Amino acid sequence: MKWVSCLEKRNFLTSFLQNYRLKHPDARFVLNYLLQHNHLLEIVHFTEKDQKSSRWLIISTMMSEEEGLVFYRRGQKSTSLATIIGDLALHLNEPLYLTLHFPGKTRNFSYLRLIDHRAFENVRRHEYNEKMAKAAEQVLDEALKRHEVSILKMQIDQALDRKDVALFQKLTEELKKYD
Repeated sequence: MKWVSCLEKRNFLTSFLQNYRLKHPDARFVLNYLLQHNHLLEIVHFTEKDQKSSRWLIISTMMSEEEGLVFYRRGQKSTSLATIIGDLALHLNEPLYLTLHFPGKTRNFSYLRLIDHRAFENVRRHEYNEKMAKAAEQVLDEALKRHEVSILKMQIDQALDRKDVALFQKLTEELKKYD
């Protein structure tokens, strides 16, 4: 499981609460409760995977089709604020999995950083490979340029040896393009 700092979780959840209207009125209270208790933020794990057999909290925004507030504990479903807060207060060390449903979450870098999943790692790997490919292309371009300049200089020397002024001038003009 990926480790994410409480600060990262706090910053994201604070921003989330500022930018989205939640579907269920108690969902804001639950998120604020988590934000007020560092020890709870430490055990929160953002996920997109089904966690019904664990402790799993699902919160949705108004723009989402999913239920607004759902809590699972060992397969038992609840939407009661009292049940959720009671469970959070009683089980301080048990992991809490949190799934948020909001528009654009698959493109939200801040949210994706919090989730432990391969898709995000694949994006990072792709970005790294693209960066390395671009660097390799620059090295190859520079090597090709040096090779072409070397050939031009050799041809210029040959034109001088043959006293071919027209060819010399043409080749020196081409050489100037590389500078």
